[in-house]
Amino acid sequence: MKQKERLRAAFLALISISMVFALLVRAASHPPFPAFSQEADVSDGPGPLSASHAAKPGIKDCAACHTPERDVLPGKCLACHQEIAIRIKEGRGFHKDKGDGCGACHAEHQSPDAGLLPLDPKDFDHSETGTVLAGAHARVAGCDRCHYSGAAFPRATGKCYLLRDASCSACHVSPHPGDQDECLACHGLESWRVDGDPAMK
Repeated sequence: MKQKERLRAAFLALISISMVFALLVRAASHPPFPAFSQEADVSDGPGPLSASHAAKPGIKDCAACHTPERDVLPGKCLACHQEIAIRIKEGRGFHKDKGDGCGACHAEHQSPDAGLLPLDPKDFDHSETGTVLAGAHARVAGCDRCHYSGAAFPRATGKCYLLRDASCSACHVSPHPGDQDECLACHGLESWRVDGDPAMK
């Protein structure tokens, strides 16, 4: 009788171990989330991409932006947006202190028509960029006078306000090129005229 009970206990233990092993194998091959890969099934995704990201990385390349846990880490964004990564590293420009959460301002998966740049020029504090609009620059009508497509970094869709070159010579032609690179050593922000120079009166 004892031998039958031992065999029965051993059989139940073997079945229990087999069931635990089968569950572990199943869990390893079927994660709790849908498969996360370069070619993910997006039918259960969060929604369509904006036009800015529809072509690259595209709706099926989830791993380009998301971690397997579905998070979007700034490093993933900055791997593509190198011009912003450089400014964050150098501590300059609008993004100098905003490298911790791109999605807070640039919300994706809203619609193809959704803009990723929530910028209202009328309410924008230009001093956030590190360049205070003072003097004649404060009177410039419209952002496009400085932030036109040839002066900004290119975008396939949408507008970029990030200037390639924010120096004086990016907008102003120097009457004495090569002689003076520090314009503000002589010129003020109110006028290009040099104070005290009789030829400028």
